[in-house]
Amino acid sequence: MNQGADVLIIGGGPAGLAAAIAARMKGFDVTVADGAKPPIDKACGEGLMPSTMAALRQLGVAICPGDGQVFRGIRFVDAATSAEANFSGAGGLGVRRTVLHQKMVERAQECGVTLLWNTPVAGLCADGAILSGTVMKARWIIGADGIHSRVRRWTGLDTNAPK
Repeated sequence: MNQGADVLIIGGGPAGLAAAIAARMKGFDVTVADGAKPPIDKACGEGLMPSTMAALRQLGVAICPGDGQVFRGIRFVDAATSAEANFSGAGGLGVRRTVLHQKMVERAQECGVTLLWNTPVAGLCADGAILSGTVMKARWIIGADGIHSRVRRWTGLDTNAPK
């Protein structure tokens, strides 16, 4: 296992991979650790808004119209009201999360990001994080482990956690 990195990202979904690619493009040594292994399929990240498409292009992630379904606007509906609008410029893209994830994994690999799949993180320590019973040193740690973030809880940043 890699003994250290400038940046350790805990969570290998789209947010973690985007952070990894961006940090690597700035010259940092980056490692991503995730307890799962691709393709990671969830019902999220499938509606890519125009600004997301632009951000993916800047990261060098090649998402093409043929990878999904183009959409030109958005609509919000509840029991009493609805609101809708078309995008003023380029459209968004509805794409399967597995397609998005695979393309982001490929781009991270091209950039030289170290990807540690099936590697759950057990906790944080003064020098970094505990992966598979071993301390991995890191100058910076990014928690990209979702809405129920253990990293946020470990650092005391979870304001909803019981005290």
